[in-house]
Amino acid sequence: MKITNKHLQQKRHCVSHRISWRSINIILGCACLACGVFYLVGMNDLTVKGFVLRDMKSRINLLAGENQDLQAKALTLQSYTALSPRLQGLNMIAVDDVAYISAQEAVLAKK
Repeated sequence: MKITNKHLQQKRHCVSHRISWRSINIILGCACLACGVFYLVGMNDLTVKGFVLRDMKSRINLLAGENQDLQAKALTLQSYTALSPRLQGLNMIAVDDVAYISAQEAVLAKK
């Protein structure tokens, strides 16, 4: 079988009709545009999350400071110097002799 120049030109012509450079350029342009949109959406999302994270860290620092202040206030209110004036106003009787109950032997229940 002889392949002539006419047959080669017909095959090239058929291939060029199937996929043209214009359609390849359009597909590549759309792909670049889609990648650009995805990139911008991703960067916007990361930026917003960064601002939220910064706000949360500052709120954590503020709440940690408030927590330390409240713990210090609780310790001062539980101290002996703060409790003794309040106990005197309750008219309680001081205990002199305290009796404790203690078990002599360990007792086990039998089945």
